[in-house]
Amino acid sequence: MSRCGLVMVLVIIASTCLILSGYSIPAQSDDFEESDAILKENLLPAQQGDPQAQVFVGYLYETGQGVQQDYTRAAQWYWKAAEQGNAIAQYQLGNMYHLGKGITQNYILAYMWLDLAARGGNLSSKEVRRIVASKMSPGEIAEAKRMADEWKPKRR
Repeated sequence: MSRCGLVMVLVIIASTCLILSGYSIPAQSDDFEESDAILKENLLPAQQGDPQAQVFVGYLYETGQGVQQDYTRAAQWYWKAAEQGNAIAQYQLGNMYHLGKGITQNYILAYMWLDLAARGGNLSSKEVRRIVASKMSPGEIAEAKRMADEWKPKRR
């Protein structure tokens, strides 16, 4: 599968995960106020530490829905939720490290976050983790696994 095709599959999977977690993805609309309202509705809970809201705000920044697309901000929001143990955020963050999207590409951190997401029940992360592992040395994989084993979620 091409890199573009893989990214598209990952976006579809992430969208499905967000929908299943109770958040709706805003439709493309010329009505900026509607998109702005969706961001405002989720921004306060995200700022207060709600990991599902943080994932959703990260998704809005990653896709540019209702806000200017900003991969760095998306990664920051995913990071906040990932640190709390949110498997969707861990998957998204691992993928961003894998692709160097909004943050410096780092296969060790990509593998670590994807491994944590897999442990948290995110099935999509297993395939991406396998792809990342194919680009790593055995020592790098061992380091990533050690980091995942030692990782502890932060409480809000």
